[in-house]
Amino acid sequence: MYGETLLGAMGILMIVTIVWALIQSKTNPVPIFVIVPIAAAIIVGFGPQEIFEFIKTGVSKTWSTAVLFIFSIVFFSLMGDVGLFDPMVNWLARKAGDNIMAVTVATSLIAVIAHMDGALASTLLITIPAMLPVYKKLHIRPVTLLVIIGAAMSIMNLVPWGGPVARTGVVLNADVNALWQELIPLQGIGLIILVVFAAYMGWVEKRRGAGLNPTGKAALLDSTIEENDMGPSQADFDAMKRPKLIWVNLLITLAVIGLLCFTKIPLYGAFMLGLALALIINFPGAKAQSKAIKMHADTALTMPMILLASGVFLGVLDGTGMMKSMASLLIGLVPDAIGGHLQTVFGILGVPIGMLLGTDSYFFGLVPLAISVGEKFGIDGHNMAMAMLISKNYGVLVTPHAATTFLACGLAGVEIKDMLKFCAPRLFILSLISLAFGAMLGLFSI
Repeated sequence: MYGETLLGAMGILMIVTIVWALIQSKTNPVPIFVIVPIAAAIIVGFGPQEIFEFIKTGVSKTWSTAVLFIFSIVFFSLMGDVGLFDPMVNWLARKAGDNIMAVTVATSLIAVIAHMDGALASTLLITIPAMLPVYKKLHIRPVTLLVIIGAAMSIMNLVPWGGPVARTGVVLNADVNALWQELIPLQGIGLIILVVFAAYMGWVEKRRGAGLNPTGKAALLDSTIEENDMGPSQADFDAMKRPKLIWVNLLITLAVIGLLCFTKIPLYGAFMLGLALALIINFPGAKAQSKAIKMHADTALTMPMILLASGVFLGVLDGTGMMKSMASLLIGLVPDAIGGHLQTVFGILGVPIGMLLGTDSYFFGLVPLAISVGEKFGIDGHNMAMAMLISKNYGVLVTPHAATTFLACGLAGVEIKDMLKFCAPRLFILSLISLAFGAMLGLFSI
């Protein structure tokens, strides 16, 4: 088998290849996530039995989220079909008119509230289905919705019950609440930056011609449902409306959201229950229920398949040792000349490196190594960890092998290549702004 350096290089090459293939969109993501990792594992010397053990381990980590995809997408799609969101969509569209910035700012505030529990999936599951119909009606690009939600989650994810802060506390052996108290001023500034950013994105969309009566590039956005021989027609969707059951459907939806936010049951369990009740109440009879499910079978199956396939990638990346080798390799590439500013370097590169490694590998693999190397240059471990925490958070929605990335794409109907091209650069810039404010607030030294 390869040495650590070559193993790390193969891991980076594998990830770059996967990201490139996803962006090129020459083939479905499923074969990309299966073939590339298996080929990489074979090249570095692992046999079939070992590789399939890696696959088994990786898929076991993604199956529950795949189940969540199936039931959550069908549930929210069904709620849209029966007309639950129509009154809010029509009201917001009338109130907004040409004031697109009001819609984008409202999106940021809804995402902030939805992310109070620190869970990325529930934030997406609450915010996207509620706001996407408004965006379509006003001819605002769905990627704009995603980047605003991504920015909101990034700053709100600094709460002590959020994953990144908890992981940082483990690495530093520090009290999580104490870390959060240091971060509160940055969160306050971050929320202001978020609202300004959301308003700016609204201004951009308005300049593109978004509104009830679109002009320019926005007029090219088709918010209607295309009719074709392979899918449901507009008449099929019109027949799904249940205006007399709107309050019942609202209660079901609120109950599901309540289960997501205030209980510890699996997320997919809440949507299983909600979908079962929604089908029985809105569509009596097996035939009608089957038709309602089949309306969204394409989306509901495509994304879970991609996620299960990504389990192959994650299993190979971890099982072969590529992940640890990549972290060591990235540390080794840092020149001694900038060793004294290593925390700033890793802070600046937080988003792109986080996109490569993913959350757990970043915090439990790279951060401890970076702290160890930084100490040799006189850099306090707390300084290093804070810089890497602040910037990495802005990559939570644009990590190509993360479940939430595919959940966001599936709910918004956006291809991953379009999401990465649009969201990653903007979130990277926001990470640099947040990093600069973190330094000014004394959270880490430059």
